[in-house]
Amino acid sequence: MLIDHMSFGDGIPRINCYSLTDFNTFDFCPFRFYVTHHLGKKYEIEEGNLNMALGSVLDESIKKFHKAKAYGQPSSYLINIIRAAVLDIKEKAAKTAGKPSYYSGIIKFIDEDLIKKANEIFINYYEKRDGKINQSLGEVKFCEWLLEIGGEKFKLWGWPDTYEMGEDGIAEIVDYKFREDIERGKENMDMDLMPKIYALLAAKDLKEKGYNKARFKVRFWQDSLEEDFFEEFDLDLVSGSEYLFKQKLEKILGNKSLKFCEKGFCSACNNKGREQFILELEKLGILVD
Repeated sequence: MLIDHMSFGDGIPRINCYSLTDFNTFDFCPFRFYVTHHLGKKYEIEEGNLNMALGSVLDESIKKFHKAKAYGQPSSYLINIIRAAVLDIKEKAAKTAGKPSYYSGIIKFIDEDLIKKANEIFINYYEKRDGKINQSLGEVKFCEWLLEIGGEKFKLWGWPDTYEMGEDGIAEIVDYKFREDIERGKENMDMDLMPKIYALLAAKDLKEKGYNKARFKVRFWQDSLEEDFFEEFDLDLVSGSEYLFKQKLEKILGNKSLKFCEKGFCSACNNKGREQFILELEKLGILVD
């Protein structure tokens, strides 16, 4: 079924809301994009896995670390942070029990072995940085940026992992990444769209906190000393990136034909409900080429 409910009472339909994942998915496999975005079947067709679960525990842990102001604590303290993060994830999974969701997809992989591995990764990250993690600039809330195309309103939405104070006093918008193959992860890191969309999304919050400049930064759990994945922004000028995302949206809005990646790992192209998905999309005017 087409996703058409309103978001946050602002009159913008859910189908007009786009995340970084949506843009990347469309570029990779338009069929998968339409199934997940237009039909709202993302968590019906995409299964969780061990690495997703591990990455989620680690990302939730860094947020807990900042919230607890655990700066300077011995590395033995980090297991408390990990367990608090796991508890939060389990509570979120419980709220979506019985229906597909991100958390229902990863919860079955979270056990004592995963907790132990997450703790080892966090300790290694922490100790290689000599226990120095840049302090938080406050909790990151859900972020959005409004756009208008042809008189119709659209929304970019999402949230980075943390806001942190850079060592040079510049606010940092930080996204923590866990990659099973760290070198391949670096090679494939999106440093085009990702910095720009997160700078747009964070701009309002950071300006309200008194910052005029910001740095988007990727931090890798398996390489805590990596400092080369970043882009700096003047927050008064980030709206210039709107043009790029408007172009992306116009391309999506102008496309009415289904294309398939046919990759062996694609959760849409190889789904048993593929033919039914095609029928549903045809009703929306999106046809097989």
